[in-house]
Amino acid sequence: MKAMLIAPYSGMAEVVRQLTLPPDVTLEIRVANLDEGEEFARQAELEEYDVLISRGGTALTIEKTVSLPVIHIGITGYDMLRIFTLIKNMNKKVAMVGFSSITQGAATLCSILEYDIEVKTVHTREEVKPLLEELKSQGFQAVIGDVITVQTAESSGIQGVLITSGKEALLEALEEARRAFMLSRKVKHDFSLLHETFTQFPYPMSVIDQELKIREKNHAFTQLVDGNELSFTSIKRTIFNTVNDKKARWTSLSVGRRTYMLQTFRVNSYLAGLLFYPIGGYGDNKAISIHYDVKPMALIGDSTYTKSLKNQLKKLASQHKPVHIIGAPGTGRSAAALLLHAERCKEAPLISIDGEYMDDKSLETLEHILRPLHQGTLLINHLQIADEKITKKIDQQLRYLSADIQILYIDNPPYTEHKEAEAIHLLPLTQRKADIPAFAHYFLTSFHMEAGSDTLGIKPEAMELLKQYNWPGNLNELKQTIHELSRQASSYYIEEEAAKSLLEAKQVQTTSSPLQTEGTLKEIEKRIIDQVLQEENGNQSRAAKRLGINRSTLWRKLND
Repeated sequence: MKAMLIAPYSGMAEVVRQLTLPPDVTLEIRVANLDEGEEFARQAELEEYDVLISRGGTALTIEKTVSLPVIHIGITGYDMLRIFTLIKNMNKKVAMVGFSSITQGAATLCSILEYDIEVKTVHTREEVKPLLEELKSQGFQAVIGDVITVQTAESSGIQGVLITSGKEALLEALEEARRAFMLSRKVKHDFSLLHETFTQFPYPMSVIDQELKIREKNHAFTQLVDGNELSFTSIKRTIFNTVNDKKARWTSLSVGRRTYMLQTFRVNSYLAGLLFYPIGGYGDNKAISIHYDVKPMALIGDSTYTKSLKNQLKKLASQHKPVHIIGAPGTGRSAAALLLHAERCKEAPLISIDGEYMDDKSLETLEHILRPLHQGTLLINHLQIADEKITKKIDQQLRYLSADIQILYIDNPPYTEHKEAEAIHLLPLTQRKADIPAFAHYFLTSFHMEAGSDTLGIKPEAMELLKQYNWPGNLNELKQTIHELSRQASSYYIEEEAAKSLLEAKQVQTTSSPLQTEGTLKEIEKRIIDQVLQEENGNQSRAAKRLGINRSTLWRKLND
């Protein structure tokens, strides 16, 4: 241990020189008080001393100046007894003035020994002179204290008696200095290890304040921004929220030509940490989409079914099993998935994959995306029509996911029950017609806000027609119908006549185009394939599933 003693008076230095020091202690001694002591302390820090030792006001002053540990030499009972013995024959009115390190315990000792000594504690050197002037006016003729007190007393015409520290206090301070050194060495080692880990961490990482100023960064971050412009303006609100509510968040950020998943986490009350995870190949990948800060649509409707659905979703969000969301297209499967995600972990990302487009490259991208995630939601759609090899590889990746990542599947009926999974069945709109008015008004309100539609309501007769229609396209068809009716409306309300005309046209369209059986079997088959493709908006994967054939067979038949 390399230590420096800044002794406020020469007598202390002499006592220390007479002590036998442990062999592992190197002690430099400087005699100085306050201002000079500060200079020696700064010098000691530059010369990489391990610890400083001083007393009273000098110790208080230098510990504000440097970052080194400062050990305070205390005043022992022996020191008090020595000074009280020295002054007991004084026929003068005596007071003790000093910092708490000197006066602490003195009042109790004076009371026990029945010494008539007034004890006064000061907190700054500026308090000493006014206090001594007051004591002088009260008839005090001598003052006991440290160097500051004694020097000030003598300049004020009062006798000053210096409290000296004996070898007991000095040995105790040296032992405390050794303990502080051992602790400091351990802390420095731990800090060095943590700092090196931060510096060498393979992913780019930085620490940023709420004014978007970078406070710390590692090597990978330096390489990331080398030659690239990087602006955090778009995520300022994310950083602010993370620091204030202590919740980690995810977002995306592009640097140069690369896209990163960015995790923000709270460091302290004004700093946030940023951790960048590369997701190569994501930008042009139709199979995978990442959603941050998801704002789900509320469940619409007041029917018994809707209320039951709300309770079921809340219960499912609190467990860890995969959930299959079963329903025909347009029944609100994606909306239910978003609600489950928001209920469970809305600050984490939602990763959506489409089995129809998954291939080996997409699987590699998915692995990069999922690797750093410890919380979030994985939403899997169209897994039934994915290639069998792709399905097996997806299942392998799912085995290694964190337990806090919720897996959701969107399925078409019929559904085969799985023991290790939960299921939620969404009714078609024709079986929940009590909710049609709520959905219709919701869609109408959305069109008013988004497109400035002047249509403000639906006449009761028109609403009754909407409730009577079967809605084979479910909510998607209802939304499109309300949109079309609002555009056609000549007043502020959708009238019965307009609703009747449009719904009759839709009914005719649905029942028209009967299957033509003329021609060969191959020609009839071709017409069936064309009709199914038309109904599926040209989506070959969904058409193949409806026809009970795989995509390669459908492609071959289309090209025969």
